Amino acid sequence: MTSHQLPDQQLNESQRRDIIACWFNQLSRSPHFSTTTDQFYETSNQLLNTVWHATVNQPYPSVDTEALSESFSIWHAMLKDLRKKGFTTRDSALLIFSLKSGIADYLNTTPDPQLAKTTPFLDLFARLTFEIYSAEHDDIIQQQSDQIAYLQDHKLTLSSTLLASQSPVMATVYKAIGLILENDVTVLLQGESGTGKDVLARLIHSNSSRKGKPFVTLNCGAIPKELIESELFGHEKGAFTGADAKRLGKFELANGGTLFLDEIGELSLDLQVKLLRVIQNRQIERVGGSQSVPVDVRIIAATHVDLEAAVQTKTFRLDLFYRLNVYPILIPALRDRKEDIVPLARFFIKLYCEQFKLPHKHLGNDAQAYLLNYAFPGNIRELENLMQRAVIMSPDTITATILQTKPGESRPTPLALSEPKVTEPLPSEIVPLATLEAAAIRAALDQKSGNIKQTADALGISRTTLYNKAKRYGISL
Repeated sequence: MTSHQLPDQQLNESQRRDIIACWFNQLSRSPHFSTTTDQFYETSNQLLNTVWHATVNQPYPSVDTEALSESFSIWHAMLKDLRKKGFTTRDSALLIFSLKSGIADYLNTTPDPQLAKTTPFLDLFARLTFEIYSAEHDDIIQQQSDQIAYLQDHKLTLSSTLLASQSPVMATVYKAIGLILENDVTVLLQGESGTGKDVLARLIHSNSSRKGKPFVTLNCGAIPKELIESELFGHEKGAFTGADAKRLGKFELANGGTLFLDEIGELSLDLQVKLLRVIQNRQIERVGGSQSVPVDVRIIAATHVDLEAAVQTKTFRLDLFYRLNVYPILIPALRDRKEDIVPLARFFIKLYCEQFKLPHKHLGNDAQAYLLNYAFPGNIRELENLMQRAVIMSPDTITATILQTKPGESRPTPLALSEPKVTEPLPSEIVPLATLEAAAIRAALDQKSGNIKQTADALGISRTTLYNKAKRYGISL
């Protein structure tokens, strides 16, 4: 046995149990550890073993807690000062290492006992700082790996969905997409809600040179204004209340891949300025941070809003519009590609029969005729929802009656406009305004398939006003 080896000593089970009991008693006083689990017990056991073997079975130096406490205070102040000056954790570690090495070189030619005392401290500070950097770097790699793993586990049926499209207008769209698969040009997808802009964005990514990298989506209209900056650019620990740890934003998670900014027209003006700067400089700054982080991201944006009109009304920046409008692609509404309606309906029937483990259902001729004569204001999304409901409700063949029947109804409610048009009354008759208003609301609801927002917009009133009027006239929403 060498002088550096000690006989292997083990904690007996009684000691281990008593130590952990005392430990848990201490933890129980903290609200964060008021309850413990089997996993928590196992982790505590492993930690106790690690400390025991490191200090008992190895020639580990004694620890002067008071001296270390003072050293850590100096180290903390040093790191804080370097961060304020814009140095990253990695750069801070290299800076401290190089200072220690520089002093060591100086001492080789000019011995100085007092100066020599600084080198062990600098060596300790540099090693600790580099360990923090390693942990941060591992966290970033892990977050990106998790993103890629998530995408691999949630494969989309892109080819099947798109092969269901047979219309000439969509053939033109696919041809336009084919021209930009081999380069990183910014794409702007424009079209009504539900036309499949997200599916086409994934198609572009999955057939581009970035297909092995992350595809990250952010719906700019679905996230509160005060949170979207953090979602886009990430934040540092302590950047705001609740920021308990550093978090990567969508730009960093998409690094090397594609960032799909859905509903870009909903982005606030102040965020538009920051997004423009990122697109120009290809760098982001996390919220609460001062260090620029380079990003390599292809941007695909989508909107149902007329951005040129939004520029005129000063709700969208002209400079950002030009940055995004490099390669605009207009996605046609489903009513303008009727050749696709029946194939898409059959695709969704097959998809949901398999998903719900139901026997295959057939689309009847009357149902096909009904679908071809319906306007589909909700586009493909509305068709998908309709087929999903029909698959559940139909025993075998999906008929026009099933398509018009909503769950819980005793008789069908036609999806098409069911109220007679309100005509101007003859001079001899007077129709109360309330009657005309109620009829107009019912007609609009039928035409918009019960969509509250679209109905309110079509009538030129707010949703609150629509709810109040519907209640007054006994109209069910």
